Amino acid sequence: MFSSTQPVGLFSPEHLIFLAGSAFFCAAMIFTGGRLGQKGRKRLLIALWSAFTVIELCKYVHFGIHPDEFNIKTGLPFHLCSISLFTYPLAVFTENKIFRNFIFAVNMPGALFALITPDIGNATALSFYFLHLIIAHTFIVLIPLYMVSCGFFRPDYRVLPGVTLMFLMTMIPALLLNRLIGSNYYFINGPVSGTLTGQLADWVGEDAYMLPMVGLLAAVWALLYAPFAASDLIRKKEDKSK
Repeated sequence: MFSSTQPVGLFSPEHLIFLAGSAFFCAAMIFTGGRLGQKGRKRLLIALWSAFTVIELCKYVHFGIHPDEFNIKTGLPFHLCSISLFTYPLAVFTENKIFRNFIFAVNMPGALFALITPDIGNATALSFYFLHLIIAHTFIVLIPLYMVSCGFFRPDYRVLPGVTLMFLMTMIPALLLNRLIGSNYYFINGPVSGTLTGQLADWVGEDAYMLPMVGLLAAVWALLYAPFAASDLIRKKEDKSK
């Protein structure tokens, strides 16, 4: 089933199997956390964060062992999902609403789109690149979902302006590096074929692909926060009626 020589195709059986495994793992961890007490849920959260951190750092160990696979234009931690290495401990170990809403509203959707339309290139199903991509992004999606599902925080649309500012601030190093070395971190300088950016560029052109990206992010935020906003509104109406 999993070839060590044939590249993985987008939505190929191999890709879909890994997506199903990712979804099952996320559901299993959230279910497990829901059955634990408060201390158990916290320990599992720290274990998930620790596992993700080790997995992400393994990428740089791999580059150290195989320096021929490292490319400074793609391998530094300046992509949206790569900065999870820095944003997730801020969210896990503090109760700051902006940090926690940032991983829910920015890192998580970015990782989900990366799982669905990954930059696979010529990677095979058993290659380090593909396995790391799937596993690391699974944890990036899982951790904020776990934190919300297990009661660590409640998404709050009122902090989205702060989340937006933080988002823009995280882009500054990528912008500077892109200008310095001609890289494409955050996919600011152009779309990548096979990914969401590439698909949007196919629809609207390479010069305008960032416009629907902004619209898509707004739509995703509306979907993510609407249930919580509606619940708060219903609760306020019930409180007033008492």
